[in-house]
Amino acid sequence: MDSLFHEKTLVLAIIVQLLIASFSSLLVIGLASFFDPSALGKYEGQRANVGIVGDGELRQFIEKSTVRPYYYNDLGSALSDFNKNTIDAVVIIPSQKSSGHDIINVVIYLPESDIKGTLVTLQLKKPLEDYETFVRDVRSPRIGFEPVRLYVDSLPQKTSTYFEFIYGILIPLLVFTPVFISGGLIIDMFTEEFERKTIELLLVSPLSFMQMLNGKMLTAVIIVPMQVFLWLMLVRLNGVAVYNIGIILLLISIIAVIIVLIGAVVAIKYRQRTISQYMYSLILILLFLVGYLFADSPFNLVTRLSCGTAGTDSLFYVAGYAAVAFTLYLVLSQPGIKSIPLSSNT
Repeated sequence: MDSLFHEKTLVLAIIVQLLIASFSSLLVIGLASFFDPSALGKYEGQRANVGIVGDGELRQFIEKSTVRPYYYNDLGSALSDFNKNTIDAVVIIPSQKSSGHDIINVVIYLPESDIKGTLVTLQLKKPLEDYETFVRDVRSPRIGFEPVRLYVDSLPQKTSTYFEFIYGILIPLLVFTPVFISGGLIIDMFTEEFERKTIELLLVSPLSFMQMLNGKMLTAVIIVPMQVFLWLMLVRLNGVAVYNIGIILLLISIIAVIIVLIGAVVAIKYRQRTISQYMYSLILILLFLVGYLFADSPFNLVTRLSCGTAGTDSLFYVAGYAAVAFTLYLVLSQPGIKSIPLSSNT
């Protein structure tokens, strides 16, 4: 186990995962703001101070909204306070009437800060949408025909972005990253023996090839549930409810066995780190793509388990993955695999 801490890639990956798990709530809020700014609606905080320049129909919609309006006679005075951070935004009210034929342009000055600008935009979104609807209703008779209206009885409600990022992206990412790292780690363990020509020294030891193989694979597998348990505990400390942790650890340990077995087969076949890691990456991409063809792939199963929507039927899928892992181990234990020439002649 001491040699694992000399693997710079492994240590760096663990540090990155530790930071992600420790600050998962902050990370999700930031990612959600890029994917769906409306997800930050509940984090708006205090009302935005918005400078209003001009007089028009939009003004009454802004006055009825949640923003705190400040009125200015000219744009220069408003921008002066805006640059001093006295107000959070400036809105130039268009003079065009909804009953007119001119295009209505609304000019808004927002702060350079992405987060602050997003929060101000969220508070201005409602009055702007109401004003747009008002103008459309006034000008709709000019279309000349009646638009087709669609009636849908039951529209599915959209899942919150926060929920999607936590259970659909963050937790599967934290859970499966140690698995992928362990697959690459077992390749490094074997290819180093061939490249440094230390495999002959191991062959003259009392250990058989399968015993050596099992020892290395056990090391690569056992660190996976340890990491996953730590990451899930850190996520829970961030206020995120994670369900079925025991089943998740069991599932991820079985998946780790499958990935590590694949990595071991690749390493034994090619014996060179570069080509072995390349082939391993191609296999991972293929498995990742194929996995999403099934509703209960390991990724989706972890999502369902962690959010508490998976029932006892998940144990059948866990048993199925365990059967796959056992089959792969039997294939690796075949005499043809155990008796391959191990002396490096590459």
